[in-house]
Amino acid sequence: MTSVSFYKLAGDQEVALALACQLIQKSLKMNQQVLCLVPDNAIAQQLDEKLWGFQATAFVPHALGVDNAPVAISTEAEPGDHHQILINLQPQIPTWFSRFDRVVEIIYPQPEYEQAKRDNFKFYKERGYALSFHDLTDKFHQ
Repeated sequence: MTSVSFYKLAGDQEVALALACQLIQKSLKMNQQVLCLVPDNAIAQQLDEKLWGFQATAFVPHALGVDNAPVAISTEAEPGDHHQILINLQPQIPTWFSRFDRVVEIIYPQPEYEQAKRDNFKFYKERGYALSFHDLTDKFHQ
């Protein structure tokens, strides 16, 4: 069954993208493919640029869209062939989330977005998914 992890941040969307980069790099070290679902093309472009410059000594193989790259950044309503790690930066839960081994929900303080993530937590909990919650409000800074 899919496990779901929530990460709560004090910063804005930029900080959320920085955390996504760290989680992506960690997943790659464990040989896991990642689909990063983002709300729009502008944010997809931002994450793409952050991954290119994330660490001078690291290479994060990624692509925009749902192709078979180790890391895919997408706005699409379809997951492609991905099934290991889903990092969901969209407010809503995609209908196909349960095909993934793990779903990561990143929360940052923007009222409507934060409420959507609360609703997501309730949705997963009511359906019996294994949940973990990580409060990084005092620990993670860009």
